[in-house]
Amino acid sequence: MKKLHLWFIALLSLVSASSGHDLAKLERSFWLNASLAVPRLGYWGTSFAPPKAPTSAEISNAARMLIEQANPNRLYLIHHHELPVAETKRIFRDWRKGCPASVEIVPVLVLKMYDEATTSVFSANELDELLTFFKAEIHAERIAVYDVLPNRDQGEGLHTMEKQFSKGMIRVGLQPDEPLDAPFIGAVEDTWSGFCHGLTNADWQDRGFGRDTLRKWISLRNEQSKRIAYDLIVVAWDYANTKRGEYPGYDDAHKNLPLPAERNRLATREILALAKPDAFAGFSADLLIIELNSETPQHDGKESFYTTLKAGKPYNGFYATPWREVCEIFQALSAGKTP
Repeated sequence: MKKLHLWFIALLSLVSASSGHDLAKLERSFWLNASLAVPRLGYWGTSFAPPKAPTSAEISNAARMLIEQANPNRLYLIHHHELPVAETKRIFRDWRKGCPASVEIVPVLVLKMYDEATTSVFSANELDELLTFFKAEIHAERIAVYDVLPNRDQGEGLHTMEKQFSKGMIRVGLQPDEPLDAPFIGAVEDTWSGFCHGLTNADWQDRGFGRDTLRKWISLRNEQSKRIAYDLIVVAWDYANTKRGEYPGYDDAHKNLPLPAERNRLATREILALAKPDAFAGFSADLLIIELNSETPQHDGKESFYTTLKAGKPYNGFYATPWREVCEIFQALSAGKTP
């Protein structure tokens, strides 16, 4: 009887919390490289070759495919000085031109590289020039900082960004247990382990598995008033040598598997049910990580995720099932429907 009572209370709170969200107005965002490449230059160090810049037609194709498939209302475009400033401006202008006004374009800068010295990506003059351009032509109010490692010192660049975007700073790649401090007003939170833990969806919903982890993270963010967009997951870890989908002890792009079907939908409903409206922005998805795993020879190789976007073709590769599910979730939310 006690268990039945607790179940009823949980169900009641689920329905009550979910009804507090205006589904059509929730954030539906993607984060991806503005250059539609995954270059090492400016990310892992300064000695790497720059990528081939995307053409205006390729950016137009990519924007069109994302909008047709998923109807996002925000794109976080990541840049880490992999291309010269003049070319970078052209790329961002092409993205703005390729998307309707209803889709926000939010520039996302990597301020510190992931080399041993945590080298600054931009000089003070380079950063000033970019920020002035972004504010004038791309987004007057919002900008974001990308970092998938917790609690790193972002250096003077963060203060420079704050001066121009004091009320619109967003963190992309926030870790679940990482505090969200000033100057950030909101974040896109990584949810990888919470979504992946569980071979089957029954495993995921079992005690001590992924759903419990996700619920803990939501509860933690509900204690603050900064709005969080939770990351939907396409690429899971390798389940091949696990009994019930436990973490295998490595993250290998050559072995990582698609997230099990319907997992994103289950997780979306949990988030909608439990997240407090004043601490919840909506949903996002990391397209950079799809590309990193898709481009390996064991998966899609030359027909990788970014390649199909640039060609203006739907992605039907190794990770297509969870990718389509994310698109369906976004489409449902845009229509004001529960996924």
